[in-house]
Amino acid sequence: MPKHSDDLNWIRRWIKKGLSKDKKTLDISNRRITMPVALDLAENLAVPGIENLHLNNCWLKDAHMEEMADADMFEGLKELWMHDNRLHSEAMEYMADSSRLGKLKKLVLWSNKVGPEGAESLAGADGLENLESLDLSFNCIGDAGAVALAESEALDNLKVLHLDANGIGAEGLLALAESKRLRNLKELYVTYNRFEPDVYDRLFASRKIKNLRVFKSDAAPPEDKEPRNGTRYPRRPSRPPPA
Repeated sequence: MPKHSDDLNWIRRWIKKGLSKDKKTLDISNRRITMPVALDLAENLAVPGIENLHLNNCWLKDAHMEEMADADMFEGLKELWMHDNRLHSEAMEYMADSSRLGKLKKLVLWSNKVGPEGAESLAGADGLENLESLDLSFNCIGDAGAVALAESEALDNLKVLHLDANGIGAEGLLALAESKRLRNLKELYVTYNRFEPDVYDRLFASRKIKNLRVFKSDAAPPEDKEPRNGTRYPRRPSRPPPA
């Protein structure tokens, strides 16, 4: 494992192994990032032209993001993948305050510990105004987090939203369905949440749901409740997509 030192050859090795042929994607997933390593990455990792950065399953913690959120490594990114880490609400605050993520279009954070407060931080992040795809599946954001996203003034460009397995109930789902802010949303994934059957009468009366290109949940209304625009909703749980 690399240690914080004057010898930074390990960064060169990571880049050599993880850089795609077109030099637009850098994947350094599945490497354990400690605080010294996070400091080295924040201070020394800058690869011009990188658009997609993968930091999946790297044992990332909130303290690491405090050092990395404003680092050169995030400058100009269009996609940032950080699923299967240990990021909580504090890490989301650091990301929300970052000045480096203004070009980001896709943010993948499934299977962390974001929680409702973390979702609220992302919902209020002015620096994420260009975000088009957000994956917060398996993050326990609950109704409060879903409501914050539904009312976000910073996520007007969001087109794809993954919220599978987040403990969201009727309040959160209806807030998303009736949102006046997420006007560009085309795909909504909410499988494995806690919806009561009686919510569907209100849900499928929503123009937002009818206008979605893709809506996936683990239950569906009776046949006569489905919209007549050619859309068919799943009647069994769909496999939770990673992004």
